[in-house]
Amino acid sequence: MKPTSTSKSVFGTGFSIAQQRRLAPWPIPANAITQEITRNGYHQLKYTWTKKPWHYEARWHSRVPSAKFITYPSWRLDRVKPGQGFGPNAAPRITQTWVAGKWLPTRQVRYLTSQANRQPTPETVTLIRAAHPAATIKYFPGNFLGGKS
Repeated sequence: MKPTSTSKSVFGTGFSIAQQRRLAPWPIPANAITQEITRNGYHQLKYTWTKKPWHYEARWHSRVPSAKFITYPSWRLDRVKPGQGFGPNAAPRITQTWVAGKWLPTRQVRYLTSQANRQPTPETVTLIRAAHPAATIKYFPGNFLGGKS
């Protein structure tokens, strides 16, 4: 979708992509590539951009039916620093997730999520919720969210 387009979206009628972007809990640059995706009972907006050396991905999604702890529309921010597999400057790929004001390794967040799905503790549930800040959205009929009709 082009950044200047407006449409009836999960944020309401006539919201531009720029307006939707401004509802995120962190800055998303105007040149971010935007995708609207509908998956297995939920709607997602994905913004991707690069700020060297990192590749960023911010996602907004409606409530995911299979989610155990995130029972609200939320955001998530991840970043990847590509690695180099050989040579004198060899470096591993680094993936991180924004959690409560700091970057944590994505593998740690995923591990704690899988652990919480088996045996939740207050600490793991708090971390999972901190990785998914609640979204501010506008409900309207037909917005995929089962909101007010």
